[in-house]
Amino acid sequence: MPIHILDARTVARIAAGEVVERPASVVKELLENSIDAGARHIAIDIRDGGTGLIRVSDDGCGIAAAELSLAFTRHATSKISSFDDLDTILSLGFRGEALCSIAAVADVEVITAVDGASSGYSFTQHDGKSSQRPLARAHGTTISVSHLFKAVPARLKFLKSGATETSHIVNIVTNYALAYPEVRFELVIDDRPSLKTSGSGQLRDTCAEILDQNIAVRMISIEAAAGSFSITGLVSPPDMSRANRSGLYFFVNRRWVRSPMLSRAVEEAYHGLLTVGRYPVAVINLSLPPSDIDINIHPAKTEIKFRDDGHIFNFVRQSVRSSLIGEAPVPVISESSAAYHPTAYRQSELSAGSLFDRRPASHAATAATPAQALPALRPLGQVAGCYILAEGPDGLYIIDQHAAHERIMYEKTLAARARQNPSSQSLLQPQTIELSPVEAASLKVLAGLLAQFGFIVEAFGGRSYLVRAVPSALSGHDWLTALREFLNAPESRDQGEEKLAELIACHSAIRAGKNLSPEEVRALLLDLEKAEVPNTCPHGRPTLMKLETSALERHFKRT
Repeated sequence: MPIHILDARTVARIAAGEVVERPASVVKELLENSIDAGARHIAIDIRDGGTGLIRVSDDGCGIAAAELSLAFTRHATSKISSFDDLDTILSLGFRGEALCSIAAVADVEVITAVDGASSGYSFTQHDGKSSQRPLARAHGTTISVSHLFKAVPARLKFLKSGATETSHIVNIVTNYALAYPEVRFELVIDDRPSLKTSGSGQLRDTCAEILDQNIAVRMISIEAAAGSFSITGLVSPPDMSRANRSGLYFFVNRRWVRSPMLSRAVEEAYHGLLTVGRYPVAVINLSLPPSDIDINIHPAKTEIKFRDDGHIFNFVRQSVRSSLIGEAPVPVISESSAAYHPTAYRQSELSAGSLFDRRPASHAATAATPAQALPALRPLGQVAGCYILAEGPDGLYIIDQHAAHERIMYEKTLAARARQNPSSQSLLQPQTIELSPVEAASLKVLAGLLAQFGFIVEAFGGRSYLVRAVPSALSGHDWLTALREFLNAPESRDQGEEKLAELIACHSAIRAGKNLSPEEVRALLLDLEKAEVPNTCPHGRPTLMKLETSALERHFKRT
């Protein structure tokens, strides 16, 4: 076949494949148009997983009658005038591809009216043919998309079940409802109401309406700024987690994005507070100058590049970590917490146009003791050689001796590393060890870090190495296992300091089953009271729990 130019209709259908991957892509593009139009109420109606009908109605500014036909022309947009405008753009759309791409693979009808116009208009696009006529409507726009992918049977064949496609649509609407809590969203699926938000402008209300009331009431507010960057949002306390990352929602300048880097930054902030394999719930908006990001990577506009990934990563991690440390709760044995009541918040505390609620989380609802306020504890005894009982001013504390000592040793190890004063113990007889190829390769990269923590390891020929000194904390303990675990751990390359401190703490801590003397118990409690995060071990397991005096009084019928 000779080289030739494709006809316009074929080009449009091929190009549409990048913008319209599935029904959820259509919903996303239409929602973004509605939000950019200043809508305060957006209604979405879906049928047959989005292939039968997608209808999005809003009360935005509408489209002028003279511009309706132009709106369906590829690369026609009101958002930018030149490529340089991308450095200052804050709108969600800008490529001018959405309506043209949707019309290439479906039938489209637009009913719209601008504020103050004597009449609205209906514009239809069907099989490449268009028509326009006057039609009454209040200001705003309704776009109906039907028979999606009828012109592209191959794409239709590869769609998932209706239930699966519907779930993708629900996820899209959820993301934008969380990003714009001041907008009232309504989603109807096959004539059944599925999602509805109040548009109160308070993120906590939206979380209660979409995620769960019990989650919303306990989430911790985040607000921080550094230069031209700022972060706001809500994150779950450490004792509230999920088995996957489905509870992570990220927005950059209120644009929903997929960002492994932001996910990792938040997960790193929970390091030592969550057990391995558990993930937090987080709704986070990052604000920064448009010139510091590149959103023109893919037509879907969900991928993003930052000018300075490292700075953003550290800023997000530190901001979330600081909020968590200040609010980390001690597990309490008490009656159920209070129910969530959105109306209990004063509207004056948050402007209607604000993205994220900036009030601190309710302490009463969690019955929690902030980590830095761990009181002085009076030791009472030891149970099963594992748990220490201690009396505090507000009840009985039960401490896991191994987990508590792990936390103490972890923080002491990192503090010594920060002071560049590691405590090292020379071995009376240097020990020769044989490493696997993977361990030997890791040692070449990590030898410097190991030395900063007290390990002195020298090459001894081939894969044999001579260990001359180990961290003092591991003297008399299984330091070889700790060393091998570190060299084999994938995270040692990126999170070397924390991982090595974890292993030193784990292998040097008091073991469960060890009976402690009264002096040892008192020393452990004093050290725990000084810890920065006394309520979890480095792996995220709880170190202590509290039985409140009021709970005891209720149990024994004293109140």
